[in-house]
Amino acid sequence: LDPVAVGTLVHRTALAQRLLEERPTVIRGNASEIIALAGAGAGGRGVETTAAVETALDAARSLAARTGAVVAISGPVDAVVDGACVSRVGGGSVLLTRVTGGGCALGALAAGFLAAGRAIGTDAFAATVACHAAYSAAAEIAAATAAGPGSFPPAFLDALYALDADDVARIAIS
Repeated sequence: LDPVAVGTLVHRTALAQRLLEERPTVIRGNASEIIALAGAGAGGRGVETTAAVETALDAARSLAARTGAVVAISGPVDAVVDGACVSRVGGGSVLLTRVTGGGCALGALAAGFLAAGRAIGTDAFAATVACHAAYSAAAEIAAATAAGPGSFPPAFLDALYALDADDVARIAIS
């Protein structure tokens, strides 16, 4: 579940709350969206966050406990929470904040990682952490070749396509 702009629009917030009843495997959003979805705040400015990842950890833990989902918070250092564990994934690029759809692309990639992980017996927490690491690695590679935000999206797609285990291994995960 990627609750885009939850907390800023009444109908989106109501829909997201109803979707929580379906018990999603992963909930992914920026800090403001996670805080709002947990009922602990009003959300950010549209899809842009006004809260830091660390301020959303309690809300993420609450959501994980309430829904059984893995909760992923995107930001300069992403956090992935499953109720018992918190993993932080570094890397990425500031250019992700300069293009539209970066979070949506991460949500789509997470769905792919979850499906692939399930096929080989990987749990949702590990698959989500791996997804965030791969996304961060691709963003770093793309940023190194892109001239700016206009050339970043195609460079990012190319980086995702060409990504290998060594690229992902360079991402800091704690």
